[in-house]
Amino acid sequence: MAVELDHLMWGAPTLDEGIRETERLFGARPAPGGVHPGLGTRNALLSLGDRVYLEVIAPDPAQNLAGTFGERLAGLDGCGLITWAAGSPGLAALAQKAAGLALAARGPVPTERRTPDGALLKWELLFLGGHRFPGLVPFFIDWMDTPHPATTNPRGGTFRSLQIRTPDADSLNGLFAGLGVDMRAEAADTVDLVAEIDAAGNTVRLGKAPGSEGWTL
Repeated sequence: MAVELDHLMWGAPTLDEGIRETERLFGARPAPGGVHPGLGTRNALLSLGDRVYLEVIAPDPAQNLAGTFGERLAGLDGCGLITWAAGSPGLAALAQKAAGLALAARGPVPTERRTPDGALLKWELLFLGGHRFPGLVPFFIDWMDTPHPATTNPRGGTFRSLQIRTPDADSLNGLFAGLGVDMRAEAADTVDLVAEIDAAGNTVRLGKAPGSEGWTL
């Protein structure tokens, strides 16, 4: 089974700013998601179709941000794409496949958060290291029995494409093929992520967050 895009991670220096900018771009307001203890982050979510959504992720001021991912987000000058997630059942098997490609796998990591109404959501994550493409190689998610967020949050548009650009597209595409990831990178002089979404009759383009080069989760 091909591993396909699950969601786009769109970083913001504050969640209020991220929500305002998302509403301006899409004409729809993302719903508050919850907090990620230990990461220093909280989020809001906007559906982009049946199985794709936008995660607006920002620092959580209620947590100690020192040394966390939230501290990095707090330093952003504005909103932008950080990375993307691919959905895959059976992350343990994917971790074994990654090991065969000489990649370092962290996970599957059991993860959970509570929604604002108190519901507990559980899922698993897998992170890959040992490659030269931070932010371009996705992290992986298995929602298990949790309803997919694209089906439970406000609809903001329809996802059309994710363009992944790097000077070493051939190597990245070989990595994608080895992992079974249904995505292809484009050769370019600079590294970039560009997502295109149809929203209210317009095409919204989201680019990579300036200053997030080299970031890993």
